[in-house]
Amino acid sequence: MTIQSCFRELADQSKPLRHSGLLQLSGLTSDEIAEFKAEWSGVEVDRRREILARMIELSEDNLEFDFIYVFRACLADADARIREQATRGLWDSDDRVCIRPLIALLRKDPSPSVKAAAAASLSKFAAMAQDNKLMARDGERILSALLDVIGDNYEHLEVRRRAIEAVSHFDTPEVGEIIKRAYNDGEPKLRQSAVYAMGRSSNNRWLPFVLRDSQDDDPAIRFEAANAIGQLGDETSVPHLIMLVRDDDDEVQLSAVHALGAIGGVLAKQALIQCIKLGDEAMEEAARASLHSIEFDEDPLGFRFQ
Repeated sequence: MTIQSCFRELADQSKPLRHSGLLQLSGLTSDEIAEFKAEWSGVEVDRRREILARMIELSEDNLEFDFIYVFRACLADADARIREQATRGLWDSDDRVCIRPLIALLRKDPSPSVKAAAAASLSKFAAMAQDNKLMARDGERILSALLDVIGDNYEHLEVRRRAIEAVSHFDTPEVGEIIKRAYNDGEPKLRQSAVYAMGRSSNNRWLPFVLRDSQDDDPAIRFEAANAIGQLGDETSVPHLIMLVRDDDDEVQLSAVHALGAIGGVLAKQALIQCIKLGDEAMEEAARASLHSIEFDEDPLGFRFQ
């Protein structure tokens, strides 16, 4: 099926979207992308949004589907919601070609939701830069763009907080001060992002902060604290997570269970086994997944026999 005939089917809003038609847009070549762009603009905006949403679902459910080139092409769409969708579609991409257009969106897009999504998409590249998996100049561009957004007090709150979360991968004194200011700002959402950033930083200097916040009155803070404790990976913090397993908030409970799986150790395994016996289906599923994660970390090649 040609791109043109594929679009004749996809553009027809009187018919439901079919997987077979969408899959024709997986793994397009550069020549096909040029044809895609020519056809894409002729599709009604609501249908374009629907197509992208389904592509994102398909790519999340099956790693064999590759819509990266489509998402990249849609970063320049005239519709802000489509640009946001395309940016979210690139969250798992590690292709450095995406860095420049994402930075351009973060700096210049008129839509705060698009800019916030671009900051979130740059988070993975920030982590890669910190791990020396990108060229130095790529890391410098990402860091500079994120710092500029964070430093702009006129910028939308959602954009600034997503930029703070992304920049936390750069474990520098300047970034540490940014996290501390956000934590002490007084704005609840900035504090949530600061706690999130503490975990992402992988710096144990933040452990006393997140342990204290595991007992905060706000369940959103306790949720982020549990995640951060798991990411920091200090086995001495397991008793705090065990307390959160009994939290009044379901999301906090599940966050604590996942964190126990991330940290591991004898005490964490014992706690997870107890979670399985509670009779809660969601808790049991999460606990079994966390136990499996611990067992894999302890014996990744499956050499242990019982």
